[in-house]
Amino acid sequence: SSSNKFAQFTITTNNKTAIADYIITPEFLTWQKEQRMSLQFSVGMGSDVPNECWATGKSNSYYFSGSNGNYNYTNKNRYSTWKSDLIWLPSFTETGQNDTNRIGIWYTSANQRSNSTYCSWTRSGVKEVASLAYDLIPSGQDKTNPAPGVNSSRAVRPALHLNLIEAINSAFDIWGNTQFVSDNLNLILQYISSTNTATNNASLLSSLNSTIGSGAMLSSTIKTNANKVTDKAFINSSSELVIKFGGLNWYATFLTKNNSGQIILTMWLVDSGQLYGKNKASGVLYNVYGSSSWNSGSPPYKDGASTISNNYGNNYVRTTLLSSGNTTSVFYPYLKTSTNKTAMGDFIVSPNALNMQDALNLQKTQTAKSTLGFRYNLPNESYSNLINYSNPYKALSLSASTTNYTAWQNDKLWLPSLSEVGLGTNNTISTNTTASNNLRTAGLWGLSTAQRSNTNKTATWLRSGHITDKNLAYTISSDGLDYGYETINTQNGIRPALHLNLTLACQYAS
Repeated sequence: SSSNKFAQFTITTNNKTAIADYIITPEFLTWQKEQRMSLQFSVGMGSDVPNECWATGKSNSYYFSGSNGNYNYTNKNRYSTWKSDLIWLPSFTETGQNDTNRIGIWYTSANQRSNSTYCSWTRSGVKEVASLAYDLIPSGQDKTNPAPGVNSSRAVRPALHLNLIEAINSAFDIWGNTQFVSDNLNLILQYISSTNTATNNASLLSSLNSTIGSGAMLSSTIKTNANKVTDKAFINSSSELVIKFGGLNWYATFLTKNNSGQIILTMWLVDSGQLYGKNKASGVLYNVYGSSSWNSGSPPYKDGASTISNNYGNNYVRTTLLSSGNTTSVFYPYLKTSTNKTAMGDFIVSPNALNMQDALNLQKTQTAKSTLGFRYNLPNESYSNLINYSNPYKALSLSASTTNYTAWQNDKLWLPSLSEVGLGTNNTISTNTTASNNLRTAGLWGLSTAQRSNTNKTATWLRSGHITDKNLAYTISSDGLDYGYETINTQNGIRPALHLNLTLACQYAS
């Protein structure tokens, strides 16, 4: 009932905006299913009592049996219905009775058990009288003796189970129902700029603008800055900055400016397992590991007589899973736009707004930051169609001029390239010229191994096509230490990236 004083703890929503959305019921806790006073109370009462556990069909031997019959109610009508309640009265076994020899399984103090001037109910019925229930006296140091009848008036002090994982995962989302959450956006800007100063978004944005100048801030720098901030609300167990955006967790990987001078934060999905069960047709678009094939859902692209299977512009991930027309995908909220800046997609810019993705390649002659030891460029790294591909790249060079090769430049969500994510155990750039060590670089984004790794132990698809085989595309291993390549009909994790326009976000945050 919405008029009940406990309504905020009992009425849930479909968008995680109520306290009740983060409370779980006793049916999910086995210790309440099998709770037994005779075993778990420090000094038992010889028999179990009604309403301690919610399991049904218990043995009569657990309960008191006298001249009026057996006091095992576990098969009575509605006995276990409280297991589905979000708030409930605690049992005498949970609260305990005093501080010495009857402390209960919660190990509460007398102060916690105490209650002003009123006795308070527990849910526990008396073991040998059907019309009595146990309570606690105001001092919290004993029970009423004799126990009161159930028609007596006692204070009501319910308990609840708060799901901390759900609460933490949802507490710091920078996206509200219709706009950015200004306080959380401000905190993220503090992380990136390495300051604990409580200032406004505009000031922090101005400071960042000066810091990055005409260049960029790598993930390694963002991480260092973030860990200098006292408040660790957005820092995960690996000391990485994790931003909850639209209900999913993303790493902050790269900070730069777009062609208009606005500050852009590039973010990469933390792990593919988040996708499972979060789309309307659960399990259809992604399996339990958040995985899908690179291209088996759509036919290979043909350019004249040549089949170009690993042309990212035509692949299944891009045209189906990350398509703005796919309303059943978990990514649909990120792609949808509005006319009044109330949709998430309004604050995400496509790669064609940033020059850096126009010139990506993996040539061995490139600067060390993007060098991974390859002699020639890989397909799909850049959205430019003017790159000169050299032998033995003749067949694949067709993809630089085919229809849709550059189409992903207009996407709000896209798979990252091997140049962007990099490889290896270090955030620093390798200067060793041997092939094995030259492959160990941080990439354009300066990622850590933890960021490249996929927590569900599944390799992650990249958009980079194989250098010589049109039916293969590159992946990053689940531990983030090495690259691999798979046939395009293989299942691997889907972890897209996006460019968040922080300048625009700050403008509309209020």
